[in-house]
Amino acid sequence: MLLSNGATNADQKKKGFYEDFKEFTTETTSHGIQYVFNAAYRWVRLIYLILWLAAVVYTIFIVFISVGKYISMETGTKIEELVKTTAGNTNKDAITHPTVTVCPHNIVSKAFLNANEDLENLLHTIRTTETYELNWNTSWAKYENWTYHDIMWKGRPRIGLLQCEHYRHLCNEKEEFANRTRKPYHWDPEYDTLSHDASFDWEVSLSGSCYRINPRGSLFTQVGDYGVLKLTFFTDLNDYSAFSKKDPQYGYTVVFHDNGTYSSTMTSGFYMSPGNVYKADMRKYKEFNIGPPYGRCNPHLKSNVYGTYSSSSCVARCRDQYVNDMCGCIHILPPHPEYEPDLNFRSCTLKEWVECGARATLNFTDRFVDLKEEALCECTPACQETWYDATISSSRLSKFYANEKANPVDGRPAQLSSIVNGFGLNEGIEEKYTITKETVYENLMVLQVLFTSIQESNYKEYVKYDYTQLIGDVGGQMGMLLGASLFTIIEFIHFFIKAAWRYCVKRAARRAGEGVERPSYEMHRDQVEE
Repeated sequence: MLLSNGATNADQKKKGFYEDFKEFTTETTSHGIQYVFNAAYRWVRLIYLILWLAAVVYTIFIVFISVGKYISMETGTKIEELVKTTAGNTNKDAITHPTVTVCPHNIVSKAFLNANEDLENLLHTIRTTETYELNWNTSWAKYENWTYHDIMWKGRPRIGLLQCEHYRHLCNEKEEFANRTRKPYHWDPEYDTLSHDASFDWEVSLSGSCYRINPRGSLFTQVGDYGVLKLTFFTDLNDYSAFSKKDPQYGYTVVFHDNGTYSSTMTSGFYMSPGNVYKADMRKYKEFNIGPPYGRCNPHLKSNVYGTYSSSSCVARCRDQYVNDMCGCIHILPPHPEYEPDLNFRSCTLKEWVECGARATLNFTDRFVDLKEEALCECTPACQETWYDATISSSRLSKFYANEKANPVDGRPAQLSSIVNGFGLNEGIEEKYTITKETVYENLMVLQVLFTSIQESNYKEYVKYDYTQLIGDVGGQMGMLLGASLFTIIEFIHFFIKAAWRYCVKRAARRAGEGVERPSYEMHRDQVEE
């Protein structure tokens, strides 16, 4: 019996893999392979065979390379975009002022140490000697249960920020110098719901008690001098303790950052000294990192006890957790313990710090910086992080400006409060020493913060090689070299499955028919068909 293609049923049964594949090449959508079998001349078939095999080998090589690049999940260089910013819910062009943290280098004031006999000697001994035992049966006994946190807070300088001015308007809150019992706003359980818009707050850190100007990021600004934030400080060098004078720098450390972060987690800042005027030209940046499976950031990490999550806040938390596990206490309380109440952090007493805390902190530092040690902290980068870049310029403070503030005139006795009165603040300042023009000139510091652009720069991490590029590379190579597509792959898979199935069926039939004589009617049917 003849089939539609001219072959008989018997011919179809006798065809092997070669004949089937030769026929398949005339029907597949892949180009060129049919000439390997059906070209008129042998040398033409040989050339096509070499070219086709070379194309197949190179395509397989490209596929392996592309799949390897995809599996490695490399991320590329961040790209910058300029984004227009607006003030709050309005459409007015503006940009958020950074939180400005200013930490006096006079960590513990002379007035506080003078009021607490032998405390300065104790702090100096703890700071300069590597001993883990002290004789507390002396005048130090009354301080053994004092905490570093309380000392940093209660011993803060009696005066510092004199004036906060934003484009000719005074900030809406003044420092209560007389109130030595008040706490930072962020320690208030209802901090996030407080109705007042505080212009400054405090942060107690290893650097002492630091001012946080614009603590909630509620201050918006325009570009240039139209939005300048002017801060005036009085350093009060007369109140510098011997404890603070041992450091080579004096004045302040200034950090510009997002309002959700704290200087406790910052690794650097700007030294600023009295007798100078500083200008900080700001630019705002945001960084966006991608999470799994390509990136390392964890989208579930939003905050910790140090505010908004970042890799540096993670390290600070990790350090505190390590010291707390070793000693049951930490050095200085973090700003937001309520974010993770289960940690139950408390500040070490001086005795606990000497006997355990200092050693545990040193051990953590040694292990953290030793690259051969097993990692103590698994701190991934933040998925979104905001930072401010500052270009600082400075000049000497004008003596004319200092003379104007030094009223009454040079040489006449005056209270320190007379300087404060010039700025509208006079609570609690009763130090009695002569104020001269030189005193004002040596102690005043002015910081102006402004933006050079109200556009923020966004840096976005992107996947260097994703699945769309993988498909494009593999498909492009297959299409250019083999003329193949996805359906071509399906055709080849279908052919090989069908060929394997046919082979298995024939082999099973042969095994089943071995040694069995075929019936005469089947032989007669074959003769008739022939």
